[in-house]
Amino acid sequence: MTKMKNYQQAEKMYIYDKIPLEEIGIKLNISRRTLFYWKKKYEWNRKRFEAERNQEIFSNELLEFARKLMQKISADIDNDRQTPQSEIYPLMKILKNIPQVKQYEHSKQKSKQPKLTGQLTPEIIEQIEREVLGF
Repeated sequence: MTKMKNYQQAEKMYIYDKIPLEEIGIKLNISRRTLFYWKKKYEWNRKRFEAERNQEIFSNELLEFARKLMQKISADIDNDRQTPQSEIYPLMKILKNIPQVKQYEHSKQKSKQPKLTGQLTPEIIEQIEREVLGF
């Protein structure tokens, strides 16, 4: 099997599954050198960034749409109007997916938190000043 047959799987694992190149290399039996070459040549970092950005945009739009539907349904209830089934059904579908959206947002926030090294870096001091001391 040639290396290029594993290219699409390796790209997907890196961009969407966020698996480190070392682990991809072990799973697919591809050298690190080949993976780093593919990553640079085919701009995997840019593609990963765009995928994350698209996911974030979609999540925000989904939540906003759910809010609008809930407000409309709430107004219908408050004014004793019957809510059309065509509005209730999409809301129910969206509500089923909100935990996944929240889980994604939570994982994004966790990855943005600074790693603790036992030392106070200027970034950590600045964060403490902002969040705790209110500077």
